[in-house]
Amino acid sequence: MRRVAAILSFLALMLSILPPALGQTPKADPLRARLEKMGKDFADAYNRGDDKAVAAFYAEDAVVMPPDSDFVKGRPAIEAAWKGAHEAGMKNMRLEVVDVESDGTYIIETGKATADIQPAGQATATPETYKYVVVWKKQKDGSWKIIRDIWNSGPAAATAAKPPAHH
Repeated sequence: MRRVAAILSFLALMLSILPPALGQTPKADPLRARLEKMGKDFADAYNRGDDKAVAAFYAEDAVVMPPDSDFVKGRPAIEAAWKGAHEAGMKNMRLEVVDVESDGTYIIETGKATADIQPAGQATATPETYKYVVVWKKQKDGSWKIIRDIWNSGPAAATAAKPPAHH
């Protein structure tokens, strides 16, 4: 009898872990799918040069914290900042959602961004990677707007190893 119970327990365990092991896809996360769509729409607006549409993703009182810059507060200033990114040669933005957490009122999105940087006069674009955190807040009308956006440089592209410094 113990042997039968052990076999049944083993079979139950195998049935619980087998589907993921066989590569079956987990249930879709509708919140993640929504954020991926919003991220695609954001990047598409940026890539076509529509800074007003990009700024519309932000709440009126949102705060953006770009690298090596002061706080950018409010939608008009945020629109101007994205326009400045275009003028500096940032193009071809791509976003990848890495993690999502939500309590129903706020969403914390963590991700990776890639853009090509090609200032005026530079012959070719240089790809740059960034990591970011965006905080979305559900609005009274049910829409989601970004209230905080911060990013910084990701890992540097693979380069030749530098020799150690000598003292």
